[in-house]
Amino acid sequence: MKLQVQPRIAIIDEKIDFCVTGLPPEDKMKITASMHFPWAVSEKYQSFAWFTADSNGSVDLSKHKPDSGTYDYIDSMGLIASLQKINSEGGNIAHNISIDGSLFIDIVCENGQDRECIRLERMFKLPEVKRHQITDEFVGELFYTENSNYKTIVVLGGSDGERSGLSLLSGPLASRGFNVLTVGYFNEKGLPKKLEEIPLEYFEKVFSWLKRNPLTCTNEIYVHGTSKGGELALLLASRYNFIAKVVASAPHAYCFQALDGLMSGKNVSSWSYEGRSLPFIPVDNDIFYEHHRHCIEKNIPFGFITTYKKSVERARNKEEARIKIENANANLLLISGQQDNIWNTHDACVEIMSILKKNNYKYKYNLLDYKDLGHSLPIPFIIPLSETLNLKMGGGVFTCGGTLKGNSFGQSDSWQKTIEFFMN
Repeated sequence: MKLQVQPRIAIIDEKIDFCVTGLPPEDKMKITASMHFPWAVSEKYQSFAWFTADSNGSVDLSKHKPDSGTYDYIDSMGLIASLQKINSEGGNIAHNISIDGSLFIDIVCENGQDRECIRLERMFKLPEVKRHQITDEFVGELFYTENSNYKTIVVLGGSDGERSGLSLLSGPLASRGFNVLTVGYFNEKGLPKKLEEIPLEYFEKVFSWLKRNPLTCTNEIYVHGTSKGGELALLLASRYNFIAKVVASAPHAYCFQALDGLMSGKNVSSWSYEGRSLPFIPVDNDIFYEHHRHCIEKNIPFGFITTYKKSVERARNKEEARIKIENANANLLLISGQQDNIWNTHDACVEIMSILKKNNYKYKYNLLDYKDLGHSLPIPFIIPLSETLNLKMGGGVFTCGGTLKGNSFGQSDSWQKTIEFFMN
């Protein structure tokens, strides 16, 4: 038996080919993947799959469906997508994220008494990627290489306020030659504690810094935003005409009420300009509490989509709160999942596309809409999808939506198209 895995050393968002040869024809074989994050070593993950060798005594994960295991569809990355936590000491993999070291995945192949092992190294960034912290004019971190292609992407996170998680996107993007600037805008030292009335003037400081910095000085700025960061990315593009490209992953079409964690906060906007709240859709927490009780009674997973959908339906100021994306001068790539359970990003993206068409928007715009995608991270093969599917929370089960297969495909496909969009 011979286990062939390529590439053994790669950037973490690259696909892997798994192939096993030299097996007895029609014989059974088990393959297992195990890993832990370098910043959360106590949290262990594992996946496995049983296969039947073909008449040539081989198993190719890109062509063969497992007989059983942690996933049940054909996918060369099925083992990575279906990793599940098997041991925990209460660590939080979303905190203290560090991309300085690599992630190692142990692959074990078993056929009877025959056993073969391989260790894969998954790099969060290439060694030549450098980092520069900014704390004076704004809070951020620049990822770059000496041989940068001079294209600069501003990366904006969502409602968790965890900027360290943005490095999971920035490392791979910078490894491909982009300058990548992650920007914190709340929940950090010197910034607002909560996502409420964040002044857009703050981002003017970011744009000014980029234009002055020798590494990033350019007439064009690209923006990538996820979830609330997607809302923000579209809002900024609608107001600043030097933003040339925007990728909005799971965004919305409206400005919403301020947040206090995941729940609505003060009765003000998430965003402000010249000291005044921007028009916003109020979000009633009572809608969520009613939905939450219903889901627990019916023993079904809960989320926030009902809260946002009903809030938009009830709003009497929709046009005022709508992001005027038709005023942008940017090429747009929208990414949505029809099973998003955080908010109704599919409805929002369809509405945005309709408005752009109606206004004869003169720049390129495209929607990647995935039937079985939920509210997932924009980059694949890092955080196990089990971490966003069916989590015990609040006396019930919380889910970001989507299926294992749908989230895996949607993440991978949209991320590849995101890179191509920024490259071209």
